Amino acid sequence: MPPTGTTNVVLRGNMGKNCEQGDCPFGSGSGYQGVVEFRFDSQNYYQIGILNQGNVTWGPEIVVLGTHLGNPFRVTQPLVTDAQKAANANIIQKMQSNQKVDLDEQHYIKDFCHLIKAQWTRNYIRFVVDNTRVFGGYNFTAGDKNGPSITFMAAAQNPNDAVNVVFDNLNISGKVPGSTVFIPQGKPYAMITANMKDNGYGVGHSSYIKLHDDHGTAVSAGIQTAQTAPETGGNPYYISGRMSAGIFDYDYVQPADFNWHNLRIEWWKENGWAVIWADGKPIANMKAKLSGRIYASVEGNAAQNGDYVHAYFSGVEAQIGHGGGDCGFHHEWGLQGTYGLQARKTGANSFEVEGQAQGIPAGKDWDTTLVGGVAMIWQYLPENRQSGQCMTSSWSQDPAHR
Repeated sequence: MPPTGTTNVVLRGNMGKNCEQGDCPFGSGSGYQGVVEFRFDSQNYYQIGILNQGNVTWGPEIVVLGTHLGNPFRVTQPLVTDAQKAANANIIQKMQSNQKVDLDEQHYIKDFCHLIKAQWTRNYIRFVVDNTRVFGGYNFTAGDKNGPSITFMAAAQNPNDAVNVVFDNLNISGKVPGSTVFIPQGKPYAMITANMKDNGYGVGHSSYIKLHDDHGTAVSAGIQTAQTAPETGGNPYYISGRMSAGIFDYDYVQPADFNWHNLRIEWWKENGWAVIWADGKPIANMKAKLSGRIYASVEGNAAQNGDYVHAYFSGVEAQIGHGGGDCGFHHEWGLQGTYGLQARKTGANSFEVEGQAQGIPAGKDWDTTLVGGVAMIWQYLPENRQSGQCMTSSWSQDPAHR
């Protein structure tokens, strides 16, 4: 791995018959865990994961262990409340004594999905779980000048225990060469493009374009400056983002600057692939299962109270559909803003987002709540496709898709 960087990975339970409904735990029996290990050398390593030990933990908990300033440590944090622990203990004891567990005892916690983010330098690492729980930073002195090796592990405690963990949505950003970007065949189903320029000051500010649906799934691309990102050194970077099932992960793609740049997102409905373009070159791709009604937006953000952003967008264009019965986007853009940031329309296809963030609740920032100004359009509802409200496809007027 690079000497400084960020890794995002989702630990997802994969044991159960109703995984799509969220009833999909990491395992079964007296104990099981899924763990990610970051090893810098033989003396400096860190593990973070989800542990469930039945009648020891009475539910899942986060476990972090490693060394801090040369001293070993182990930190745990429950993922359940005391009331849930008590309920779990009652159910587990019934199961162990072969008593009947009533169907209405569905409060038994079957925790199944968590995002783990790690940020490191040559002598420091910290972890963030689900964008809200912070562990570290932890300091160390590693003999290796390179970054860590990363290992994904799962284990069951005793015979007859079982574990089944998927390590999903993995991405790694840092000072490493980029990989080849896969571009699907055929025309994309949806697209948004804009010329953008990002300016501001403080801990963090950004400018984005985005495609998203009504079900918590989104793809985004932008320019972001974040003083807390070790792999960027606090400099502006192109960034790709994805929201899936309420979990947000991102990747710093390559250096940017404070000048004008054209960004474009294209999304293929048939296979779920999205491709991000910067100044006419593909720089990143990802999979995102957008479904139903699609929205397109431009957005400016600030990281925390006191941060200022001024995001500029021109030549904004959004298209959707392959023609025929596909519903197009509405003509009018809606504007909204939160925590002191406002979006305004400055021309036929131009917008600005400006403001200084204020009033963000304690303990929250742009990772856990929307701190931004947004200009958005939405797709006509598919059930209206026969009513005359659906717009005709405009792909034929787009030189990139003739």
